[in-house]
Amino acid sequence: MAKRVLLISPYFPPHNTIGTKRAINFAEGVHGEDGWEVIVMASKPFKYEYDFRLNQCVPKDVKIHYDFVGIFRPLIKLLALGIPKKKPQIEKRPKKTRSKKSISLTPFDQYVWDVNSAIHNGKKLVKKYKPDVIWVNADPWSGFLVADKLSRKFNIPWVADLRDPWTVFEKKMQWRPWLTVKIIKSYEQRFFKSASKVILNTETALDAYKETYHNEPGSKFSFIRNAFNECLLRDIGIKLETEPFTFGYYGGFRELVPSGEILKGFSQLVKKHNLSPSEVRFEVRGTVYPEFWDQVSQYELADYVNVEGEINLGHTVRLLRSWDVLLISAIHDRRWMIPAKFYDYIFARKPILAISDNTELNSLIEKSQSGSWVATKNPDEIFKQFETYFLKGKSGLLKNESLIEPYGLKSQAGQFLQTLTEVSK
Repeated sequence: MAKRVLLISPYFPPHNTIGTKRAINFAEGVHGEDGWEVIVMASKPFKYEYDFRLNQCVPKDVKIHYDFVGIFRPLIKLLALGIPKKKPQIEKRPKKTRSKKSISLTPFDQYVWDVNSAIHNGKKLVKKYKPDVIWVNADPWSGFLVADKLSRKFNIPWVADLRDPWTVFEKKMQWRPWLTVKIIKSYEQRFFKSASKVILNTETALDAYKETYHNEPGSKFSFIRNAFNECLLRDIGIKLETEPFTFGYYGGFRELVPSGEILKGFSQLVKKHNLSPSEVRFEVRGTVYPEFWDQVSQYELADYVNVEGEINLGHTVRLLRSWDVLLISAIHDRRWMIPAKFYDYIFARKPILAISDNTELNSLIEKSQSGSWVATKNPDEIFKQFETYFLKGKSGLLKNESLIEPYGLKSQAGQFLQTLTEVSK
């Protein structure tokens, strides 16, 4: 008889967001393996959030129910995202106003308003499928409220799978009112006591949570890294070529991902070697904060910098392989996390330059022989790294296929299955 796991994840295909990737990996890697069947409860995306190409990475017989939704979902979505506008292909330079900190008053997220309906619908799914385990892909954190309730009512073990740390993320806690922080910590304690297993995605976050919850059994906490998924990274679509030597950054620049020292180091390369825009450029695929354009102006890089919107996941590898060096940033405030793009980067097998205070990220780059790293707030050393790569010139793919295997879906799925076996005994 098949063993069943109810995956609760507001983000799931065809929802096109970064939070979807781990949920896809879980469904693809677990369903049909070791006798496990995956049932999904997700939130149905709005039309402008769709990407049906993601569906082909989900096994066809996975049963998906878009029941994590309440009657106020359309209104909440409108309030959370605003009236959708057609996304511009080229990033426009905003007015020169300073970025504002993202202050969150609610301990949870926009999906908290759907929780009552999700619990109601979740009860129906539990009665219908009788799952052996409930697994929550978070954040959004509201899924924990649903799993906690269903677990208590039906006596089913549940797993809290955190894509990012919650309360130990000090910087984000500082952006919240003290009462909100107190509520978050109270709920986190409740959830971690109720859950059979708490999973982080880095060793650093695991150590931080074990220290915070030292009264809980150490076996309750473990870590399963994010991973690249060859299905999501299928190399299709537009042909991309770059003539100048290109340093590329995939993602956004903001307060927790600053650009100042990186652009300063790049400007030193341009000035020392008197380079023209036809020889070298700095390309960003994502959004940037207003300060980014201030820095571009300050370092006289307007002709060297290009910012465009993100592209579909299916085009990612071709884009990354069109660049000569892949840039990634990880400041001290994000030391518990490894940016999700890192796993796509290593799959692309082009040299990575990490401007990073994250010792775990730096270690993975070294172990996989995927590139190099330099500490943040050190533009002179950043410049030297830019210079080293530029003078080396364009090159083919790195010869490290065997070294990146531990960071793929196969390895991650094995850990998912091991955890399911542990909690379902």
